[in-house]
Amino acid sequence: MELEDFKETITFAIRKEAEAYNLYTTYSRLIQTPGLKQMFLELAQQEQHHREILEGVEKKDVSAYTLKKIPNLKIGDFVKEEEFSPDMDYASALRLAMKREEAALLLYNHLAGGTDDPELKKLFSVLAQEESKHKLRLETEYDEDVLKWA
Repeated sequence: MELEDFKETITFAIRKEAEAYNLYTTYSRLIQTPGLKQMFLELAQQEQHHREILEGVEKKDVSAYTLKKIPNLKIGDFVKEEEFSPDMDYASALRLAMKREEAALLLYNHLAGGTDDPELKKLFSVLAQEESKHKLRLETEYDEDVLKWA
């Protein structure tokens, strides 16, 4: 991979992380339920952390990264997309965040599948793996706190 392509990819990923951070921060300010406010703040902090990592990543860092299989509970496959509302309930907020993380995961997987460059493919796979971790956390919470009581 050319250094310029790498930098463009990192810039794109930083922009996506910044968008997610801004969205979750906005949700945390607008939401009325204290527990959901905290959940959105935590998601925003995770996105900010990813952005900071990306800002410091160099080409050599990607080749050293080990990809791991992240479990997929597939709960996101069966829930409908939610619109944000300041008075949304916990289950709706989890579904909203789950679908956002799923969309980011699909985007990075699509980008990984769309290149023949092995380094670029790995970089997109690393980013997809990070989104998979977020999705797993949200699906686990949904399973334990919503589906369990349904």
